[in-house]
Amino acid sequence: MWMTRTPDRACRLRAAALALLLVAAHAPLLAACAAQPSQIEQGRALRTGKQPYDELFEATREVREESMKAEELARAAHADLARAVGLDPRSTDDAVLEAARARTAELRASGVLFRVELVPEARLVSARGGRSLDADDRKLVEAIEASLKSSVATSRQLGELSRRAAELEKRRASLATGSAEALAGDPRRREVKRELEAAERVLAEASAVAERHAGRASKLALDLVLAIDAGAAPARRGATRRQPPRQPAGSAKAPPRRGSSAGDTPKPPKPPPPPAHGGDDFDP
Repeated sequence: MWMTRTPDRACRLRAAALALLLVAAHAPLLAACAAQPSQIEQGRALRTGKQPYDELFEATREVREESMKAEELARAAHADLARAVGLDPRSTDDAVLEAARARTAELRASGVLFRVELVPEARLVSARGGRSLDADDRKLVEAIEASLKSSVATSRQLGELSRRAAELEKRRASLATGSAEALAGDPRRREVKRELEAAERVLAEASAVAERHAGRASKLALDLVLAIDAGAAPARRGATRRQPPRQPAGSAKAPPRRGSSAGDTPKPPKPPPPPAHGGDDFDP
């Protein structure tokens, strides 16, 4: 009886071992298929032949590409200003702003005044009341003005990008809600559903990136304006402290002398005497 069951058990063991080998051999392929990202996350727009979905996927792809350039846009204004003040473009915003404030303060001390105008466009107006601007001074003024323009433009551009992402998310949610009915019987229904879910993640990330770098660009422009306006001229070396003007002799009034009529305080009048015999002071 034992001998008759041995071949069956051996066959089952060999079949199980073969199955394990097949699974192990195809495990990397199965894992790759399961972890494969969607087309929209790879920068491609799915073509379904249905206009609402195709337009959404294409617009989402464009927003994704623009958001990937947001950091570069925000860094451009910072880098140009850093070079103009003699710093490394990788310096922090605070270091660059402090250097710009110090340079404009030096120019103020020599009689060069600045005024920032943001409407209709950002620009830096300088008025020379002292020495003329040399090449380095003009380079600094041009860099500050270019940084202001670039920061304001970048903030507006990325703010608009965030708004577009929010509008696309509304369209995506509406299409996802009606996709089961609109794509009933469509062989690509599951693929479209996966792309719609991926588009939600892509749009959320693009909006967050755009808002973050738009805020950074806006803050740089505002801080730069404040740094220029607050760049009070430092005290010059060797400058003597201005003394208050002396008061001319005889201008101050001397205190009144004792016993003089000018300094006496008038006494209040005495009250009238009471009527005689305690009577009334009116006729009966």
